[in-house]
Amino acid sequence: MSQLLGGQLGLDDFIFAHVKGQPKEITDLEKTEDALGLTITDNGAGLAFIKGIKEGSIISKVQGISVGDHIEKINGTSVVGCRHYEVAKILKGIVKGASFTLRLVEPKKSGFSELRSNPTLYLRSI
Repeated sequence: MSQLLGGQLGLDDFIFAHVKGQPKEITDLEKTEDALGLTITDNGAGLAFIKGIKEGSIISKVQGISVGDHIEKINGTSVVGCRHYEVAKILKGIVKGASFTLRLVEPKKSGFSELRSNPTLYLRSI
C-alpha cells in the first residue's frame, strides 16, 4: 500500500471499482479529427477504461459514452487483454474520415444512487 501511494497516483487520478453493468454499442462514430479526446487507462488485468473525455472533443459530443466505461470491442474486435496504450494505438490508427463502432460496458451504479433517484424502490426496501 505504501508503494501504491508513493507517487504512482497523481492528484487528478481516481480509483473506482468497476462492477460490470449494461453493455452498450455506439455505432457510426466518425473520426473527423486526428484525436478523439479520450484518455484511457487499464487495470493491469486486461481491461481498458475511459479515464477522461476532453471537453469539446469528438467523443464529448456523443451521447452514451462516459468516464468509467470499459472498452470491450473496437469495430467488432475484442480489446480485452490489451493494455491502455494498445487500445489507444488502435483508436489512433482509425483513418480520419472513417466510421467506427465502440462496444462499451458501463459500470453498475451504486445502490445509494438508485435509492435517491427512485423513491418507490426506497419505500419497497423498508
